[in-house]
Amino acid sequence: MSTDKKTESNRKNALKSTGPKTAAGKAVVSRNARTHGFLSRCIIIKGESQEEFTELLRLLADEFQPVGLVEHTLVERVGIAIWRQRRLVQAESAEISLNQQSFGQQQQEAVGKALNLADYESIEAPKDGGEKNIAHLLLQKKMWQLLKDQKIADTDDPFSHLSETAQKIVLDMFKAQPARIDSDVKERFGSWAKMFEVQVLFLEDLIKQQRICEVSKLVMQRQALPSKTDLLSRYQTALDNDFYKALKALRESQTWRQSQALISVKPVCPGGGGE
Repeated sequence: MSTDKKTESNRKNALKSTGPKTAAGKAVVSRNARTHGFLSRCIIIKGESQEEFTELLRLLADEFQPVGLVEHTLVERVGIAIWRQRRLVQAESAEISLNQQSFGQQQQEAVGKALNLADYESIEAPKDGGEKNIAHLLLQKKMWQLLKDQKIADTDDPFSHLSETAQKIVLDMFKAQPARIDSDVKERFGSWAKMFEVQVLFLEDLIKQQRICEVSKLVMQRQALPSKTDLLSRYQTALDNDFYKALKALRESQTWRQSQALISVKPVCPGGGGE
């Protein structure tokens, strides 16, 4: 004999029913997600994977457990919205990559203006690797400039008047021993004074190139914003609306189905049905 307790249990069970629970039932649901395809027959474009889209629909079907044509169609709409959002992200990435590969006169002028350079036309796009620390280069330039200003080259033994750090740098440059360094310097540069001057000019040019490189990269990074930002933003908003509308409709449909299942459970009056 049915009791009030049994009736209440039936009602609770009806509310929990959201779709197939058995392995066979789930298999049918998964197949339905692949075979309906009323909305998604033309969603796949060249370069996209039909298999990946089918797998997306399968995962959504497993998650929402749709029942009937309406719920399957709504699950499909959710899948299409997700797929189109993914396509938008890929298109935005492609747009950014194309922008960053462009380094023409406009970019050269931007770098030249930032660094107050007149010869901006010679500026090239930055290359990966080989970056040097500008602060370190400035310290080296300061050292050589100080040696030049102090007229170390005019002394009888310039090498002996260098600091230990400067001596090590000079020896490393020539791969020589202290006993030969004076003759090596004069052989390559003609004089110590000329070597100091050359090093200062070299570091000035290197610092300039590094600054150009750094500013050029900033200019390139600024181009990370796609040129069609407004259009992409509006498209993203439209896709979000499609997704949330489909999701809301799906949940409302499932809630309605569950309420119908609850109504179909007819309560039995206490005392009825015999002993």
